[in-house]
Amino acid sequence: MGYRRHLGPSLIVAFLPLLFGGKVLDLPMSDSDMGSSPPDSTAYWLFLTQDAWEASEVPRGLTGIPGRVRTRSRWLRALSVVVPDHRISELAELPGVHEILPVRRLIVPRYAEGGLGADIRQPSPFPTRADTLYGDLGPALDVLEVPQAHTLGFRGAGTRIGILDGFFFPDHVSLRLHPPIAARDFVDEGETVEPGLEDPPGAASHGTALWSLLSGDWPGTLTGSAPEAGILLARIRSEDDPIGADEDRWVAGLEWLETQGARIVLSGVGFRNFDGGTYTLEGLNGDVAPATRAADEAARRGVLVVAPIGNGGPDLQTLQSPADGDSVLAVGAVSVLGTPLAFSAQGPTADGRVKPDLMAPGDALTVASGLADEILEEVQGTEFAAALLAGAAALFVEAYPERGPMGVIQALEISAISHQDGYARVPRVASAILFPEGVWASPLQEVNAQGQVTSLAPRFQWNAPTFHPLGLPVTFHLHFAEDSLFHGVLLKDSVVGTFARRLQEPLPPRTRLFWRVEARSIQGVGWATPPQGPLEIPSWVSLDVLNDPSGTQVADPQPEFRWTAMELPGPAGPFTFELQILLDREGDVIQSYPGLGEDHHRIGEALPFNLPLRWRVIAQARAGPADTVASAGPFVVTGSANPPVTTLYQNFPNPFPNPADGIWETRIWFDLAQQSVVVLAVYDMRGRLVRSLIPGRGCGSTELPPGLYGRGDGPSSDPCAAFAWDGEDESGRKVSPGVYLLRLRAGGVVVVRRMVYWP
Repeated sequence: MGYRRHLGPSLIVAFLPLLFGGKVLDLPMSDSDMGSSPPDSTAYWLFLTQDAWEASEVPRGLTGIPGRVRTRSRWLRALSVVVPDHRISELAELPGVHEILPVRRLIVPRYAEGGLGADIRQPSPFPTRADTLYGDLGPALDVLEVPQAHTLGFRGAGTRIGILDGFFFPDHVSLRLHPPIAARDFVDEGETVEPGLEDPPGAASHGTALWSLLSGDWPGTLTGSAPEAGILLARIRSEDDPIGADEDRWVAGLEWLETQGARIVLSGVGFRNFDGGTYTLEGLNGDVAPATRAADEAARRGVLVVAPIGNGGPDLQTLQSPADGDSVLAVGAVSVLGTPLAFSAQGPTADGRVKPDLMAPGDALTVASGLADEILEEVQGTEFAAALLAGAAALFVEAYPERGPMGVIQALEISAISHQDGYARVPRVASAILFPEGVWASPLQEVNAQGQVTSLAPRFQWNAPTFHPLGLPVTFHLHFAEDSLFHGVLLKDSVVGTFARRLQEPLPPRTRLFWRVEARSIQGVGWATPPQGPLEIPSWVSLDVLNDPSGTQVADPQPEFRWTAMELPGPAGPFTFELQILLDREGDVIQSYPGLGEDHHRIGEALPFNLPLRWRVIAQARAGPADTVASAGPFVVTGSANPPVTTLYQNFPNPFPNPADGIWETRIWFDLAQQSVVVLAVYDMRGRLVRSLIPGRGCGSTELPPGLYGRGDGPSSDPCAAFAWDGEDESGRKVSPGVYLLRLRAGGVVVVRRMVYWP
């Protein structure tokens, strides 16, 4: 049992491989609970054989022990009986009995004196959320999208919810509009579940709090998650000191609620620690604990059991029964900000399944008090989170009454998986109602094995197997962002009513993008698919000629330029291109050819000789965006092996080295107009010699004929002439990063260029 600021221990049980089941057998039923039985009596489970049960055979000799029946199970063929301690050994001799186990009793602390929690207050005449129906409970319900579901018209009408807990106080103002359909006391065997004058103050606080979170209806002050649901109340917890709950009564109450038409049952208790032991983890595998087995049987019969995971967290494997069931909706607690609360227990189960299944707000929840008709209290605990979620599940059942318990769990789980607001597996009931199977993105077809797109306007597809007609028409929005959380959306597109969309503008070049589809109903209820990708988008065009990062030369002064563009289907495409030729050093455009429709062009005006040039293509999409791709290195129109002038070109790359392109030295070109003695050397900024390239180390004066030098792809074969520098000085040591001077002296001509070494 959880409550504000005073968290009690987990409500949990010991390892019991018990089997329940049953028919109505001819044995006297005792009205006494285990606490009022004689001190020398003990309660035991008697499990009958299949044949004995089918024959309605009562174990002969039981009345002679004598034995008194506490509960009978209709589902798992077992009786719980009270027998004197000195006659226990005789139980094993009874015919038709194949197994005997003690009935374990859950012991929990008493409620805080005067109520469930420490914070008891009168409602304000000016509710903090005066603009809504929900009062202080509004923020918690918002997390679950309960108000949106109410706006859609779902408030739980026609869905019956059963509650398994202690006493209840039906006279609270928030509960008067919708009295319970039926109630039964499994402790004192009656049809009233209200505390009597002899019961302690606050005895009804826990059950009343759960009830008000489910179906409270006090507009502006306290409205529960399913205010129009039909409520069934089963008291299965005794109020003697200390408070106890027995698993046999829990099972009996569950079976009764099923006969009353309950579609959802909220368990206000959980079982792990008993007065005589505890369930070990091995007993919490979904197949051992009797409450878990009964809850799974309830699911088979169309009843969804919603159970708290327990308040013994935050350590792993602190869960309780029946939350370990594979057909049970186990609920943990979060804050309204989506942060798991420290007291909320955790799985996994003994067989490795993740628990809890879902989370809901479970802290600082405003509830009805069991003390007086207009008193409110503030509570915390996973059982209260389970109450909110049980009501939310009832809204889904109202929308889809034909779906069974596993279908309800699946729809709520899918809605939690798609949550994009940071919440920890918190379902969104309005989204689950409108999109019960969710919205799922299909794998993108126009992408290669490396994750690169093969089209700049791909066709994106998705699927939404089921729509609730209330949400139509649905608009689908495509979002693209560089992060999987979509903090910065770079591109958007949208379409109504179809499940595919080809982008209306191209994907941005040289980016790595995630994408998702967000569906939005006419009421504004949304659903976002999990992030897809990432997609690698390369440059829109690649240059096919004169694109060597080490530089190239061409003899033709009017060369043909060729490039390859990515596919860009309409309406985003096709591309139009502009070809530009620039001076390498200054960057000035010397020729431009706009409006090209093809991926090649032979220029009509001759280019200048012996000048380092670059070229680039601007690809323009029809929708407006453009991408510019420039050549990786310079090119020179040589025209002839006998240049007209002696000149030294700017080294490239500059700065250098360029590890990204695998370039560790800088290339040096120069032209000689006549045969000359050549000196080519590197100096620092103070004019001190760093490295002599021509003549090389140990070489004498070097005379070269007219021609173009440095254009070869490989190193020079002449040891006395180097046309590249690797950043080493005369002694072979790497120089310091910085600016250096490259000087050529030949035939009376001196040319100096600056170069940057920046490793």
